Amino acid sequence: MNRTGCKDDMRTLEERFWSHVDVKGDDDCWEWKAKKVEGYGQIRLGSASSGSELAHRVSYQLAYGPIPPGKIVCHRCDNRGCVNPAHLFLGSYGDNSRDMVEKNRSMKGERHWNAKLTEAQVIAIRAEFIPGSTDQLAEKYGVDRNTIEEIINHRRWIHVP
Repeated sequence: MNRTGCKDDMRTLEERFWSHVDVKGDDDCWEWKAKKVEGYGQIRLGSASSGSELAHRVSYQLAYGPIPPGKIVCHRCDNRGCVNPAHLFLGSYGDNSRDMVEKNRSMKGERHWNAKLTEAQVIAIRAEFIPGSTDQLAEKYGVDRNTIEEIINHRRWIHVP
């Protein structure tokens, strides 16, 4: 039984879907209020054996129809929990990646999960570098000498001046 006293499997997917959405103004994000995985809403499609789907994909399909093969549903608003159909558009993985880079959301520099340096340290490394100082800089900043060389030669941290 759900909050309304109905068995979930008695309601249509569309009815179950909209019962989990905080609908606001046309231009606002409509937040998914139920289960999320890595920030994306998720909804069971029917019985337990039929699996689940990402909520923004279901929203798109309810509003616009099937998702063509090879396409993904992207967010204009960059809010993974948003299911407002007006914020969703079809694209390729490449389109989604370009959108991420254009909006400066890529995991580069300090935002990368494996970053060992800050942008300030990269600027300092470039300022402190003199020929022959690679090993000393590597030791000082706790990174490999190849990392220092790639920073100096602008092959790493290329977005930092």
